[in-house]
Amino acid sequence: MTRCFPRHFARHALVLGAAFALAPAALAQTGPDLWSIPDSAPTQGVQSDTSALDMRAIDKTRALADAKLKSLTESGLMTARINDLSAYSDETVAGLGKILEEDSDPCTQAVRAAVYLDGHIEEADWTEVARGIERPWELAGEIALDQLIPDMNDVLTDLFSKLNVIDKALDAYGAYQKAKQHYAQTQLVRDGIAANDIVQEAARGNWTEAEIQQKRAALMKEAQSGAEEMLRAQEKIKEGLEAVDKRYDEKVQIAYYELKRDIGKVYGTISDRDLDMLMANGKFPNLKMSYDDKILAAGNERAKDHESVVERSYALMHKTQFATERALAQVDALARYSAPLARGDCADIRRDGPIAKPVKKPDTVSEVLKLPHDKLMIFLEKIGSKPSEAMLNCVCRAAGYGSPGTAQMYHPDTLGTYDKRYSCQHPGDPCIVSGYGCTRHPLPSDKRIWDSCAASTGEDITGAITAAVKARQAKSAP
Repeated sequence: MTRCFPRHFARHALVLGAAFALAPAALAQTGPDLWSIPDSAPTQGVQSDTSALDMRAIDKTRALADAKLKSLTESGLMTARINDLSAYSDETVAGLGKILEEDSDPCTQAVRAAVYLDGHIEEADWTEVARGIERPWELAGEIALDQLIPDMNDVLTDLFSKLNVIDKALDAYGAYQKAKQHYAQTQLVRDGIAANDIVQEAARGNWTEAEIQQKRAALMKEAQSGAEEMLRAQEKIKEGLEAVDKRYDEKVQIAYYELKRDIGKVYGTISDRDLDMLMANGKFPNLKMSYDDKILAAGNERAKDHESVVERSYALMHKTQFATERALAQVDALARYSAPLARGDCADIRRDGPIAKPVKKPDTVSEVLKLPHDKLMIFLEKIGSKPSEAMLNCVCRAAGYGSPGTAQMYHPDTLGTYDKRYSCQHPGDPCIVSGYGCTRHPLPSDKRIWDSCAASTGEDITGAITAAVKARQAKSAP
């Protein structure tokens, strides 16, 4: 018989919580919560034909999903913290299969799959679950006492056997119940669940980047409200304790008045000083005992009320804290995963490290308008939209070159008599500013300036550029 002596107990107790984390697979977990177990023990028996078919179906789903994840990983796309599908429950794998079917884009598939599995990490990472076991020694002791095995040195060895053999799952059910009482989800688990919820919602809703930003703003307000609620909960602790102390003082005062009244029946009116002296001299022991009992009862009640106030306030603070943490985790997840997916920036998606800022894509029209003047005019003439002189004069004036009191106009050629010493008296940049001397400037590339002038001249130059670029792209597409 294998024995586990006390000197080995510490090593086994440290992994005891991990053993219970694996129990759901043997105990027919039925919900997304790792510790969501049925009220009654699971029944044992031979599977029906339908169950056998279901099992073969989920095995097929697991194999297909595993192959897909390996393909995505080989492409250098994002992966889950734990990508081994054998570590997850059938229900989780079935959900993953649906996610992989919902999108055809490999990047979206990879990100959604990784976030989804990270949201179920408590099924796969026993070390993370073990960190969520509170008071592991107390837990081990409770389970050991419940086993009722004569040889206590064999308690842990026998318990591990029960957890690892499905046929004995019912025997481990009580231990599993105990483990549930000592389990609290870690920050990594909570953040993973929160991120998965919001990322899948954004993907299924086809949220635009603008909608994502709106949701992030709403979640930030929710987090701010939660922080303010936590501050109010702290104030409520102080207010609650002060109210309890006030009730205690009142009860002590009443008990004192009652004692003074009873003794006054013998002595008549008596001062507080005389009453204190009588009590100090051991007079009226029965009345003194009754008074002391009342004070003791009031004190016990105050202690219980203090504990109740603190527990209620802390419960509210914890609830608010978790809600705030969830909102902040979702703010991060939307910026880290959903926003880059919405704008097609797959290469910028990272689980860890700083969130990549969106790269502003160049405006096609502005890029064309940045062409040197002669090349720009050739391009515009080729697409049949060469601007009029009135349009070009308007653009040069609207560019805002020069100081007040100067004149702006379009004139790319020599102004007046040719003289290479002066910029305006030989060809150059087409926008001339004259008044305090004469200077040349390039045509502005700001699309808004050209659109503003188009409103007065009726020449939609930017629209023509956009149409020409799209036509060229369509022509070159395979």
